[in-house]
Amino acid sequence: MDISYLVVVYLTLSLLQSDSECRKLEGYRFPVYTTEFCPRNETEWHQRSSVFNCARKSTYACFPNDNITELLEFCYPLESIVIARGRCLFLSKPTSELDSYDCRTFDYGCPDRPYFGSSVYKYSSCVSIENGCFLQDSFCKRATTVLNQELTTQGKSKIGPLIWIVPVCAVSLCILFSASCILIIRQKRKNSSGVSNDHKLHDKQTLDAGRSSVDNKYTNTGNRQLPGQECFTLL
Repeated sequence: MDISYLVVVYLTLSLLQSDSECRKLEGYRFPVYTTEFCPRNETEWHQRSSVFNCARKSTYACFPNDNITELLEFCYPLESIVIARGRCLFLSKPTSELDSYDCRTFDYGCPDRPYFGSSVYKYSSCVSIENGCFLQDSFCKRATTVLNQELTTQGKSKIGPLIWIVPVCAVSLCILFSASCILIIRQKRKNSSGVSNDHKLHDKQTLDAGRSSVDNKYTNTGNRQLPGQECFTLL
C-alpha cells in the first residue's frame, strides 16, 4: 500500500480528533484553538505541527493563555521562537503576542538554559497548568489558597449576621402581632362594657320614672274626698 496514502489517512484522523477536542477562540489576530494538552514528545510535536500546517515565516506553538487557565495551539508569526532560560511563555490576548513568566519560583522543571518553542515538550512544567497556576509554582498555589480562604471567610462573615437577623425579625413580628391582638380584644371588651352600662342606666331611669308616677297617683287619691263624706260631716 502506498505510504503517502497512509500518511493522508493518519493526518485526516488526527485532524478530526483535534476538531473534537478543541475549540476556536475569538479576540486574537490569528486563529487560536484550545487543547487538553500540548505535545509531550518530539513525535507528537511533529504530528500537531503537520495538522496545523503553518504558513511560511510562522511556526506551530502551544502555550498557556494569559490567565494560565487554558492551553492554546496556534501558528505564531515567527519562523522560530527563542525563549530565555528561567522563563515560560504564554499568549497575551490583548496584544496577541507571546509574553514570558518567571519560573524561578517553580519547585522543579524551570528551564535552566535557553530553548526553542519547538522543544517546549522538554520542559513540561511550562505547559502543565491548573486553576490559574503552573503546577510546579508553589508560590502561586499558596497565593491561590490564601485567596480562596479569604473569599470563604468573607462569605461566612456575610452569612453569619443573617443567621441571627432572621430569627430576631421573626420573634419581633410574633410579639408585635400578639400585642396587636391583645389591644383589639381589650378594645372590644371596653366597648361591650360601655354599651351594657348604658342599658343599665336607661333601665334604671325608666324604673324610677315608673315609681314616681305611681307615687303621684296614690298621693292624689289620698287628698280627694270620697262620695258621701261631705254629708257625713254635716250631720
